[in-house]
Amino acid sequence: MTSSHVQIIKRQRGVALITALLVVALASIAAAAVLSSSSMAIHRTGNLLDSEKGWWYADGVEAWGKTIMDRDAKNNKTVSLAAEWAKPVDYLPIDEGSIRGSIEDLQGRLNLNNFGLAYNSPAYNANVAILERLLLVLEADPSQAKAIAAAIHDWIDQDTQPTGFDGAEDSEYLSMPVPYRTPNQPLESVSEVLAIKGMTKETFYKLTHCAQTKLGWQSCITALPTFPTTLNVNTAPEPLLRALVKQPSSTALDAFIAERLKTPYTGDADAFQAAPKGFITAADGVTADMIAVHSNYFLMHTETFVGSGRVAMYSFLYRPSSGGTIVLGHSTDIE
Repeated sequence: MTSSHVQIIKRQRGVALITALLVVALASIAAAAVLSSSSMAIHRTGNLLDSEKGWWYADGVEAWGKTIMDRDAKNNKTVSLAAEWAKPVDYLPIDEGSIRGSIEDLQGRLNLNNFGLAYNSPAYNANVAILERLLLVLEADPSQAKAIAAAIHDWIDQDTQPTGFDGAEDSEYLSMPVPYRTPNQPLESVSEVLAIKGMTKETFYKLTHCAQTKLGWQSCITALPTFPTTLNVNTAPEPLLRALVKQPSSTALDAFIAERLKTPYTGDADAFQAAPKGFITAADGVTADMIAVHSNYFLMHTETFVGSGRVAMYSFLYRPSSGGTIVLGHSTDIE
């Protein structure tokens, strides 16, 4: 065998070795890709299963909450924080996880749709005064109140004429970088107010994070499908209660806040009694038909943790004066 033949054989062996190494490398890459894909698929399936379980748990808790609400309606003529439904559940163990949740009285908040009342009417001006004092209590700018109220009024009313200097109709919003029109109907969500002239993110945050509870922050504002609605003083957050009067700190008000868990008001006009039992006076500009101790709208918040998944369900509940509790809407947050 000549030397040239030997060199050819060596080259062939080298090529074969490189080919073999390439084949092994490609096989390894393919195997790794298959394993990685399978692992991701397994984790994805597991997360989907955990989320599905969490959703069904949340659905069951909602049904349980409606039962509690219906039972409370039969046993209590008034709505207060002393009721069974008002006690939050911060930890309830379940298979592979836990549940926590709470029910809030939405009529314990200031209904922004109340600004859809006739402009400059006594009831409208009374709601403006409450918003003004609430902003002051929350250390926000109270001078914003009249402008925000007028802009909300124009957002809701049917005409296209701005209300006073602070109002805003289509002409205002169509000049925005992303133009839009006023819906000419009540607000459907509190977050919708961020699109309204005069409302800033800072003010919105303070209004929706006005009081801290065991499970998070409590809002002082809401957007209910009907207006005007009364304000339940038995369930309102403390900053909003203090905004109902011109003097945010008084002996009668402090006493009511301290004792309302044990001894809530039982009549709509109780807050207007003579001190020390009542804390609202005629000088505060709030009328008796604006205050109540009964409610129809509630918000149920349920968080379910199963495995590595989390499902948050928000249920908008309506409890009529007669009949069972109705779910008007849902929203979910899944991780």
